[in-house]
Amino acid sequence: MAKSSDLKRPMTLMVISNDPERIHMALMMGATASAMGRPVTFFFSKSATPFLTAGGWDSLKTQAGATGPEMDAALEEKGVADSSILMDGLAALDARFLVCEAALREHDIDVTSLIARPAVEIAGLAEIIEKGQGGDWLTF
Repeated sequence: MAKSSDLKRPMTLMVISNDPERIHMALMMGATASAMGRPVTFFFSKSATPFLTAGGWDSLKTQAGATGPEMDAALEEKGVADSSILMDGLAALDARFLVCEAALREHDIDVTSLIARPAVEIAGLAEIIEKGQGGDWLTF
């Protein structure tokens, strides 16, 4: 069993894959940790960056070829929280969402196309290295 001091350590989730299954797992991990009282920061970069744009989830496909919304529908049918429920929960739990400034340029993403809820901050690696010090790191 985790010590109570372990539950307050920050958790940084680096999301770099555009696979909806990996993104969904990162959201589930972050929601669980945040609900347990841990400060959670998501850092989206590389091919995961479009997820944080309006309509970005619709364009992503699983390895089996299902779109993000198709995967969500299948999850919802089975009683599993889909991406929109998880994002709403993470916004309510004050999880931080950061997007890599370099990845925005890499993927020609205009900042005005970023989602509004949860709020997305533009940052670089130095930000997450500093804020995530002493915590747990996972990459998806």
